[in-house]
This record gives sequence, C-alpha cells and structure tokens, in this order.
Amino acid sequence: MSHPIQLDEFYFVAPQLLKEEVAALKSKGFERIINNRPEAESDDQPLGESIRNATEALGMEYINNPIDLAKLSQEQVDLQGSALAENKKTLAFCRTGTRSSVLWVLLGSGKGGDYNDLMSQVAGKGFDLSRCIVAMKPLLKN
Repeated sequence: MSHPIQLDEFYFVAPQLLKEEVAALKSKGFERIINNRPEAESDDQPLGESIRNATEALGMEYINNPIDLAKLSQEQVDLQGSALAENKKTLAFCRTGTRSSVLWVLLGSGKGGDYNDLMSQVAGKGFDLSRCIVAMKPLLKN
C-alpha cells in the first residue's frame, strides 16, 4: 500500500490494502477501514475476510462495500455514507483508490458540495475520475 491520501479531515483513500499493513494504520490513528474492492477482482488480491480479521483483531471497524462502477448504485453510496456518519479516521481502499474517491465525491455532492470543486480536489490528489463520470452522473445530487 502506498501512503494514504487524505481527502478530508477523516477520509483517506489508498490502493489495495494487505492484512499485514493494518497494524501500521492503527498506529497512525486509523479507526475504520472500508473495503470498496470486489472479491476476486484479480489473482493477487488478498481475501477481504483476511483484512476484516486483522482489522477487527485490533479493535478497528471494518466495512465491506464492494464497488463495480458499471453497477454503481445509490445503495452503495448510502452504505458508504452510513459508515462515515460517525467521525472516525477512515481508510477506504480499492485497487487504485479511484472508486473510494468516486464515493467521496458523490457523498460530498449529496451534502451540497460543488461537483466541479470536489472533482478538482480529487484530481489535485492524483485521481483522474474522468472515466467514472458516466457512472457518477445519475447519482449526483446537485
């Protein structure tokens, strides 16, 4: 895993997480991990259950919210939002961090944030969401 990228006070994104990296996240103050990666997306991907076990063994919260952009739904956005209702330092991960960033933009838009500003902020952090716009547009709130 590369260095988590901070999108707001409590929300960080990262590419694929390994169970061996969870303790380091705990030592950095992370309290919650959200897995936005579907199982068996690639052969080198660890099982989500192994990450869940490592996370929960350290007393951290684990949320499984797998995202396939071709099937992105309001239900998945709402699940991510519910998971974030309580302010805790959170790492959301997927293969590259893109899907976790998409959810952050959609949640921010739903809270009245300007879509273009949110997209620019994420782009400034290194995430090009242009290929995700088709999946995002139907779920934008403003």
